[in-house]
Amino acid sequence: MKYIHSFLFVLFIAASTNSFAQVANLRKAKTNLETFQKFSEAGTAELGKSGLTAAKEAIDEAIVHEKTSANPEVWTYYSIIYANLANLEKSEDYEQKAVAGIAKATELDTDKKNADNIKVAGQILLANSYNKGKEAWDKQDFVSAYKAFDGALAYAPTDTTLIYYSGIAAIQNKDYENAIKKYTQILDYPDYPEYKSVVVDLPKLYLSAQDTANALVFAAKAVELLPDNNDAAIQNIELNLSAGNASKIISQIEAQIAKDPTNKFLQYYLGVAYNADNKEVEALAAFKKAVEIDPNFLEANVNAAVNIMNATRDKLFNLNEDKTLSTNDYNKKVDEIRKEILAAEPYLLKSAELEPTEVEHLKRLKNFYDFTQNEAKSVEIQAKIDAF
Repeated sequence: MKYIHSFLFVLFIAASTNSFAQVANLRKAKTNLETFQKFSEAGTAELGKSGLTAAKEAIDEAIVHEKTSANPEVWTYYSIIYANLANLEKSEDYEQKAVAGIAKATELDTDKKNADNIKVAGQILLANSYNKGKEAWDKQDFVSAYKAFDGALAYAPTDTTLIYYSGIAAIQNKDYENAIKKYTQILDYPDYPEYKSVVVDLPKLYLSAQDTANALVFAAKAVELLPDNNDAAIQNIELNLSAGNASKIISQIEAQIAKDPTNKFLQYYLGVAYNADNKEVEALAAFKKAVEIDPNFLEANVNAAVNIMNATRDKLFNLNEDKTLSTNDYNKKVDEIRKEILAAEPYLLKSAELEPTEVEHLKRLKNFYDFTQNEAKSVEIQAKIDAF
């Protein structure tokens, strides 16, 4: 789980450029807000709460007074005061009043003289939403965490940290639709520290949302955006193999092997892709290569053995279909097939050694010994099967 840090904004309210005389309530609200601000900057906001309360009382009167109700500066300070109250008292009601105040101040501030202070109100609400999200995250309340982080984006829509935190909160809540939206936004910011993990994880989110088509699209995009990233390459290979796109992906696997020739998984995937494309000889060579890299690679051993046995099975089937052969010629060819299948034995033995409690490995081994007419070994393996 990602660790999310909390933070505190220390905000400095820009001086008003209004040259007109301030009415009493606005002046009183400003003075008391400045008092609160000094305590807040010192890290003792609670001690300045009485000043903030006095500022609230004064500004509440100012917004309803006929001489000041349409004053953008009044509404600007209204939004700042209520934003601070929302942050201090964790009040949804105060937060909504601050939001309404920002909207009204923005509407009235046609000459933009209060624009900087309106931004201050938004920054306070941003800090408030972020901290609410962090608290909810720590409580593992991911629904509320997402709501808070997403709400903070209203005041900082391009903040990559907020976008990312919104995304991971949505993931924790299995809200894949919103997680995908947030992660997709991160694609526009390649310098963001979590960019690579987002690019690689985005196809997984589409899979979680049961959208295989887009999972494939973004898996390919991940390779395009991160051409040297092995995780992106392997993910693209796995998804395409699962989707039955073996022919399409073979050349990409080979290109990746050229960059990373000792990667056993790439060799294994190449074998799987060749098998799916009905190229058994090439598949066997790839599985053998994977075993050369790691002799204890179970899946590669199993597939190498199965490929050899399937090839001999097909030859035996064709031989049985050939009615033109004499008994002598038929027996000679069967002996040749028995010699060919001997190549499967080391892979069969290794599979059984690596996973001794898996009966399927033992059954394949018994079939092998039955076909090669090794009765003693066949009896020995049957006894192990019976023991299960």
